[in-house]
Amino acid sequence: MDMAREMLNEATDIQELHGIAIIADEQTKGRGRFERTWNSKPGEDILVSAILCPRLSISGQLTVMASLAAGSTVDALTSYRSDIKWPNDVIVAGKKICGVIAESLTIGDAFACIVGIGLNVNLLADPDDPKDYDATSIRELSGADVIIDRSEVLATLLEHINELYDALDRGEAIIPEWRAKVITLGSRVEVAPAFQSGAGEMIKGFAEDVDDFGRLLVREDDGVLRAVSAGEVTTQMSGRRKFDSKQCR
Repeated sequence: MDMAREMLNEATDIQELHGIAIIADEQTKGRGRFERTWNSKPGEDILVSAILCPRLSISGQLTVMASLAAGSTVDALTSYRSDIKWPNDVIVAGKKICGVIAESLTIGDAFACIVGIGLNVNLLADPDDPKDYDATSIRELSGADVIIDRSEVLATLLEHINELYDALDRGEAIIPEWRAKVITLGSRVEVAPAFQSGAGEMIKGFAEDVDDFGRLLVREDDGVLRAVSAGEVTTQMSGRRKFDSKQCR
């Protein structure tokens, strides 16, 4: 993502960079929401950042697009059905397989977004390592004995991104498909402030739905419906949508 930002800052016409994907073989300073960091061993995962120059009207749906594309990739390559923990973590069988982060910048009158995706492909989680306990990968889900070719996974992921971006660009709605995967819905939730400093208000209530911008609609205990655009969500699953750790397509 740093390289993508440098390319955009140095470009004479950032539109010429639209659609460029930058792939890393390993990750030593990965960052996510709330400035969290993580590493990825050489040759293990898909670590890709895509430069996109969208219309402002669809820019707010790029994380929706990316998480849906990643989930669809997992669905296509394994026998499992992926879910999305709002706002942008892809979950399979209760474990995280992918995270998405988006950054935007304005250069002069031009606007661009950098969408970063980290998709676990060959990670074999160590159950004794607390950091790995809640993680899974395409290899683990597939039961593969050999290392999975990341280029095939990347090709599938980019194909889904292209399809979904083109749909957005044509004015088509992708929120309904994404909404169907959001496992957070139907749960009591606590949404912590979206700032590392902790500044902001904790929101507690029932996750009723998402709106056309991907915001989480939380019905607070006093009956007020709040639209939340970002935050750290803790859920308590309700009876409406029980999660089965063995669920498959």
